[in-house]
Formats: sequence, C-alpha cells, structure tokens
Amino acid sequence: MALKDKKLFLLDMDGTLYLSDRLFDGTLEFLDYVKRTGGRAIYMTNNSSRGLEGYIARMKGFGIETGPEDFVTSTDATIRYLHGAYSPETRYFVCGTESLKQQLRGAGLCIVEPESDAPGSDPGDFADAVLLGYDTELTYRKLEVCCILLNRSKDYIATHPDLVCPVWYGSAPDCGSVINLLETATGRRPLVIGKPQPAIAQLAMEKTGFSPEQTVLIGDRVYTDIACGVNAGIDTVFVLSGEGVPADIEKYGVQPAYTFNSIRDVLDALEKEVPA
Repeated sequence: MALKDKKLFLLDMDGTLYLSDRLFDGTLEFLDYVKRTGGRAIYMTNNSSRGLEGYIARMKGFGIETGPEDFVTSTDATIRYLHGAYSPETRYFVCGTESLKQQLRGAGLCIVEPESDAPGSDPGDFADAVLLGYDTELTYRKLEVCCILLNRSKDYIATHPDLVCPVWYGSAPDCGSVINLLETATGRRPLVIGKPQPAIAQLAMEKTGFSPEQTVLIGDRVYTDIACGVNAGIDTVFVLSGEGVPADIEKYGVQPAYTFNSIRDVLDALEKEVPA
C-alpha cells in the first residue's frame, strides 16, 4: 500500500514534530492533512518521565488539541506487560520519576521504596523486580539500590532503550544511558518493553482498529522508532529532523520504507499523491 493510502499515522513527537519548545514547519499542516483525508494520528513516545497530562498540555501549547485517547506510551506498554507477566503481589522498585510511579500505582501495581534510604546502607529485601524509566529525578542512591537489587538477581525491566533525549541544547542522557551505566556496574541488561519492541505499535493498532497494512510509523530514530515499525510489520518513515542520520540505517541494519528530511517533506509527498 502506497504512503498516500495509509490511514493510521503513528507519530513520534520530539525530533519528529517538534524539538523542545519549537514546532517544526509543516507539523500543523500535516496533522490537518491526516484529519482532512479521514486518517487518524496517534502520538507515540518512549519517554516515561511524564504523564499524559504533560503531553496534552505541551501539544495544546503548540495549538494542537489532543486527549488521552490520542497517545500510546512506553508506560502503557509496560503496564500491559507487567499485568500479563507478573502476579498482582509483585513488588517493584522504580528508578523513575514520581509521575511514572503515580501512573504505575494507578494501574494497580505495587510500587515500593527501600527500607533504608541512607547512602551505602542495605535497602533490605523489599522488592521483587527493578523497573527502570527515564528518570529526570535520578539520584546516586537510586543507582546504588538498583545495583544492590540486580546483584541479588531480581528481575529487571526497562520502559525503553533511548540513549539520549533531544533538548534545546543538544541532548541529555535518557534511559538507555542508565542501562549502559548499570550494565558496567552489574553485568546485567533489562528486558526492554518500549520501542524498538513492537508492543507500542500493536497497542495503537488495537486501540484504533486499523490493520498493519493501513498503518505507517514516522520517527527520527532508526534504532527505536523505525525498528519498532519493522518489528510490528508496518511501513516506516525516517525523518532527519531529530537524532537520526542516514548512516544509522546501515549502522543498525534497519531499513525504513521511506526517508525524508522533515515532516514538511512527508506532507509534500502525501499531497502529490504519489509513492515517495
């Protein structure tokens, strides 16, 4: 199915539609095109540091009206996985923001804290698993507790593997950087739930009722966004407006169906009604 025939557009946000507080040229027109042609836009993110209210507010600041039904996140996919893989009594130590913890508690998961929070002290056998997210409130004590638990062979899950988060000054360490740090300290790597795994894309298709053939994923990272689409069996569009560069295609061995410089170029291809 040609790009112009797609109906469900799974959209990475930061680096694809905007960068920090700067909306990219063509984003509003692209979203208008999707709506005007009877399509559906679902916003996808690996960022597990904030709740949906934060994304809804951010999009409103750009002049884009959205609701909770318009988003699928790595937190959503992680919650679904944990409910299916673990018992309700499982205790999770979360190396993540208070917003992430609140979302997990709201989903009925048992989030626990160390018996002692003093640096260098034994936190106790208080948790069954470590859950790592993008933690903008990271402390050394959290890292220390993670190391203690991982060395005690506790289960280990991460919401996503993004190495950096794009920001106005370049990039900041994301969950994947902490994964690498903890691997250096403990020799362990987590089970990753978010992109590049297909769960987020599959959740979006289930939510909207569109088939893989009707769906396309647009993102700026080959190793997460494009790989997620490939793993979910859907077409992908790699945009060069964020973290990714053309050499990443060969570096990660993941081939997008289309490559464009920006969301404006994607829109131009769609409006020409020819395969890109």
